[in-house]
Amino acid sequence: MLVAGLCLMLISACEITPSDQQGRRPAVAEGHQPALAGKTVASFFSPAQPFPGLAWTKDGHAVDGRELNTIAGPSHCAWENVVMMHLGWPLGTVSQTSAEARQFIRDPGGILEQGFREKLALHTTLPFDALATGYRSGELQLWLAPSAPESVFLRVGDDVEQWPRAKNMIACD
Repeated sequence: MLVAGLCLMLISACEITPSDQQGRRPAVAEGHQPALAGKTVASFFSPAQPFPGLAWTKDGHAVDGRELNTIAGPSHCAWENVVMMHLGWPLGTVSQTSAEARQFIRDPGGILEQGFREKLALHTTLPFDALATGYRSGELQLWLAPSAPESVFLRVGDDVEQWPRAKNMIACD
């Protein structure tokens, strides 16, 4: 029921593009050239950028940072190598409060000790039901999958990372 509800929210909140018409994902992004100048998902976050972070677009239009942002964790807590994604929820929401956003974390060094709903997966594959959201930062694309509702997937060419959702919004003092 939760997966069906998430799928319904995705369909009603934004235009989604199935990875192909048979429901299978392509091996590489449409129009992907084998050499993307060595870019990977990690290359977009090395180093992690402080607020406002990467510039995101949706369907070619700039996105408000309250709708989607990817920022470095605060340096005064020694979290500057952690990337925190804040995504307005339901998808497309320009959040006014933390209750209107979900937080996803990229922490390959294991710096944070807070709980996550899934595990970080580097160099993985998109699930069979992955859907493109239309959000992009250059070649970097954001995908969601009804089969993994507690994660987001970031993709550059054929490199994919799965970022877990934080159990509770993570912040430091």
